[in-house]
Amino acid sequence: AALAAVVKAENGAALVAAGFEALGRSALPRLSLTSAIGEVHAHTLVRSLPSSVVEVLLPGVEIGDEGAMLVGTFLSSSKALNILNLNSNLIGDKGALGLAKALEVNGSLTTLALWGNQIGDSGALGLAK
Repeated sequence: AALAAVVKAENGAALVAAGFEALGRSALPRLSLTSAIGEVHAHTLVRSLPSSVVEVLLPGVEIGDEGAMLVGTFLSSSKALNILNLNSNLIGDKGALGLAKALEVNGSLTTLALWGNQIGDSGALGLAK
């Protein structure tokens, strides 16, 4: 049987990275991760994302500002990502501004979820542009 089109991992970024590596980094259109990985492992996760990923759901994985900026770097070059859920990730203004910068050049994202973060006025204004 074919591998499901959804990866759900409870064991962190390394498991996801290994899964993408095993699949040639191009087989999965959707990533859903629900365990906290923190800023430390955000780099591993973002580096492993295939360019073909269409939906990335990372609610509550606690990537913080640094992780949000890494996601922004990925978002800058992504031509496929449509949905990005970063709800409850300890993201503040710095991370929000990193995402905002990426949104200036990304033409594929249609949904960005940032509920439950610590984004203040400057981050919100950056995202609103």
